Amino acid sequence: MRAIDCLRQAKEAKEAYQRPINAFIDAFRRASPEEKLRLVETPILESGALEGLVAAVVSALCRESGVAWPKWVETIHSPKPFFAFPARSYALRVRLMFESPAPFRIRNVFVPANYLSRA
Repeated sequence: MRAIDCLRQAKEAKEAYQRPINAFIDAFRRASPEEKLRLVETPILESGALEGLVAAVVSALCRESGVAWPKWVETIHSPKPFFAFPARSYALRVRLMFESPAPFRIRNVFVPANYLSRA
């Protein structure tokens, strides 16, 4: 699954957007270095909450695997703070703002420190 396909599926899934994100994370980690580049080469062109989340995931996974991230991730972000998990309390929002890994935080997307961890 390419990043652009992940975004489309996440939008279609509405509240269950995490499923396609998880599928993309798993597919990326299983891919060869050449395949990883193919999975992220098609750019996401507009910013938005889920767009920022996917761009952050791509950036973090590329960093993790030592693959150069595509240029398009540098311009995609969430226009408003986006909490990938329901963060209704002020304390939880502040916690996520502090512990979010840099690729997420710089895109105005807030997740737990272990967001990319998979069982």
